[in-house]
This record gives sequence, C-alpha cells and structure tokens, in this order.
Amino acid sequence: MTQEYIRSLARKFFDGTATEEEKQLLHEWYDRLADDQSPETIVTPAGESADEIRDRMHAGLQNRRGQYMPAKRFGWIQRLTAWSSAAAAIVLVGFLLWTNERKPAASDLRLVAAPLGKTIRVNLPDGSHIWLNAGSTLSYPVAFKGKTREVVLREGQAFFDIAHDKTKPFIVHAKTLDITVLGTSFDVKAYKNDPDIKVTVKTGKVGVQVRDKPEQPALMLLPAEQAVVPEKTQKIHVSEISKPAIAPWKDNRMVFEDELLVEVLHALERKYNQHILIEKPGLSTEKISLTLDDQPMNDVLKVLGFSKNFNYSQLNDSTIVIR
Repeated sequence: MTQEYIRSLARKFFDGTATEEEKQLLHEWYDRLADDQSPETIVTPAGESADEIRDRMHAGLQNRRGQYMPAKRFGWIQRLTAWSSAAAAIVLVGFLLWTNERKPAASDLRLVAAPLGKTIRVNLPDGSHIWLNAGSTLSYPVAFKGKTREVVLREGQAFFDIAHDKTKPFIVHAKTLDITVLGTSFDVKAYKNDPDIKVTVKTGKVGVQVRDKPEQPALMLLPAEQAVVPEKTQKIHVSEISKPAIAPWKDNRMVFEDELLVEVLHALERKYNQHILIEKPGLSTEKISLTLDDQPMNDVLKVLGFSKNFNYSQLNDSTIVIR
C-alpha cells in the first residue's frame, strides 16, 4: 500500500468512517510494521495532541481486539505485542507530524492517477485544468493557500492549462525541476524510465529551474519552445518544436519529431498497456519522426519494423518482443 492510501485509511479510522474492509487493511499494515519496522508516515488530524492520538489508537485497538482473539494463549500474546508496537509507532510519527506545522495534512491533498491505456482530466480549485497521460500520477491541494499554487507531477506526463493569477504563481514540481508560470499552457514529460525531462510551451511564458541549483536564474521559455533536461547532467537545452507536436496525446494522437525509438516504444507501452522487450542491439540510438492517430498497435509496429528493420512477436497477452 502506498503512503497516501495508508494516510487515507488512518484518517477514516480516526474519524470512525472506515469500513470493516478498510480497518482490516490498516491492521494488516500495523502487523507488517511491527514485523519489519519499515518507516511509514501517517498524518493525524490537525490540532490533536499526543495524548489524544494515543487514546484514539488505544480505543480502536481495544475495540478490534476481540475480533482477533485466537484460541491459543501464546498466539494472543504475540498478536497483542505486535499491535502494541505498531500503535506506539503510529503515535510517535503522528506526534512528530503534529509538531511540524509546515507539513500539510494529508486531508488537504488529493492524489490522482491515470491508468495505462487511458488519459484523464483534472479540474483544479483555481479554475486551471490538467490532462494526465497514461501511467501518470499527480498530487495537488484541495485549496491553494499562501502565496503560491503548487502541484507535484510524481510520475509521467501532463498538460497544464493554468488560470492566470499574477499575485499567485503556479509551480509544478517534476523530478528535479521547478516549473513556474502565472497563467499559460504547457506540457511536462517526466516518466521514470525516460532519461530526459521535457517541458514544452504552447502559450505564454514558462520559467524552468533546476531545483538543486537555486543560484541559477530560471530559464524562460516562449511558445513552441522545448526545454530538454537530461537527468544525468541537469543541463537545460532549448530547441524549437512544431505546435502539432505539443501534447497531441490528450486528443488521442501521437506526434514524434526526431524522437529516440526507445521513447516511442515506451509511449506505445503506456498507450496500449503492453510491455515491449527489445532484444535487438542498436535500437537504443535510433531516432524517428512519426504521426499516429488511433491505429491498432500491430499496424504501428509493422510500420516501425519496416522502417527500422526489426521483427516483433507477441510473447503473451501483455508482452511483445522485438528482435
């Protein structure tokens, strides 16, 4: 279970709204925590004291204890010991978070994910809109507070259409980059298996800055410009790009301009929810320009195989091998 999901279960447990299934999942996590002592963080309700946290957890565990009372005496002692250790860990991390006012409560955040094979649209509280490409994850606050509007592209690719507000900049955190705008539209591509982070501007101006280099001023991008930042070097390279190649995926199209074949294959994996194994050497340096609408994957691979001289076969329902 992810930390976000665990936080959600914990909030429901504290509020008394958790279902029996959700309680069971949370208690199973408690047991694993006691076994392996892996670090996890649970956010507690704002303003709750350490004593109140302990009382809530103690009461909840007392209520559940009767449902897990095994017949053997030693099994009961082992289960109670594990639960006590887990409860103590929850109280500890909860108190640490309660005393750290700079960290937002989990209840103030939303986490949304686009599954493989699909794109989704997210409407933000300020009137902005975000499209998430397949296999992407985004977190954002329920309401923008303070002097900035900040979201995190945790994984994948997103197109941002941001409502203008000159008093409250909009900031996207994506891998090692901070991307700042006042109101514009742009695309950010930051998949984990891609070597580069790409920021492409459709309208307006976009500031791009490497987070670990705050002494360097943000690089300003104009419409039809793209910044490519290799994760290894963290150097920003700017080039021009045609407007049709800016986020066509949100309209169910794919446009590649002098793109590495490997990245094209990664995009096909996400769009068609297939895993592609590349066994032919030399393909990692090949580049290609290609425009696709909504053709079947077999047709796409036939064209690619003909132009780049490779064969492919369907290994099973979800895996394709390129030789």
